[in-house]
Amino acid sequence: MMRKLPSLNAMRAFEAAARHVSFTKAADELFVTHAAVSRHVRDLEEWLGLKLFTRTGRGVSLTKAGEKYLLQLTLAFDRLAKATHDLMQDAQEGELSVSVEEAFASRWLVPHLGGFTSAHKDIEVSIDPDDTLVNFRASQANVAIRYGLGDWPDVDAELLVRIKIFPVCGPDLIKGRKVETPQDLRQFTLLHEESKQWWAHWLRAEGITDGVEPRGPMFQGHLALEAAEAGQGLALGDQVLVAEALKEGWLIKPLPGFRLQGAYYLVTPKDVPDTATVRAFRVWLHAEMGKTERWFSESEFS
Repeated sequence: MMRKLPSLNAMRAFEAAARHVSFTKAADELFVTHAAVSRHVRDLEEWLGLKLFTRTGRGVSLTKAGEKYLLQLTLAFDRLAKATHDLMQDAQEGELSVSVEEAFASRWLVPHLGGFTSAHKDIEVSIDPDDTLVNFRASQANVAIRYGLGDWPDVDAELLVRIKIFPVCGPDLIKGRKVETPQDLRQFTLLHEESKQWWAHWLRAEGITDGVEPRGPMFQGHLALEAAEAGQGLALGDQVLVAEALKEGWLIKPLPGFRLQGAYYLVTPKDVPDTATVRAFRVWLHAEMGKTERWFSESEFS
């Protein structure tokens, strides 16, 4: 039997306008103009033969019919959204797209990822290196890994590891040279990652208040660490990004101690239940990060 229904766009426009009690806010939500919302609502009222809004000089208010229709339409749209989400989740089961900062991807995730793919041969993994906070509505990503304070809007951020910041360099750089305090670093070239403020903040924290705008070449992403491995100077690293290089002896940590600064987080869409694939990745990620943390804590570099 053919269902007798008004325009879907008209119902969407009315539902949004009624929920906000504002045509302007509805237009913002639906990415259309105020005039388009007004036209859709007017067409819907004509189709129904009922007034849904009372227009006033200060805006609009719902009629009794409008209140009743809003309740039913909101429930219907919520059911449609859930049905669509559940269907898409089922279709995506077995696929995992990870949006991850380029440095984290290159220096930690990719070298470790073989353990996950070996244990979960039924999951097809896609790594998307991207340093901007992912928009899950516009992206194919299921999860993201980001550095920061974990206070991003409209996402759930789960702590992975708190970051310990310290200088690193190639082993040949300091041969025959005295390096016992942060002041001794003045004799070396400092390598900067995107902003000289990282080194400036670290030097100030160590009590070095003169010359806190250090000179030295600037690199994007993790290239400062690669320049340090090549013996070009000292870079600031953290226990996650430099763990493998410290293990292999490509980098050394010339000074004891470290500074706590920010953290890495596992980021997922807000209020969206995990799929089995995401749950498997979350469990593996925490376990693998725990191994890195234990190694660093038990090593000579902690």
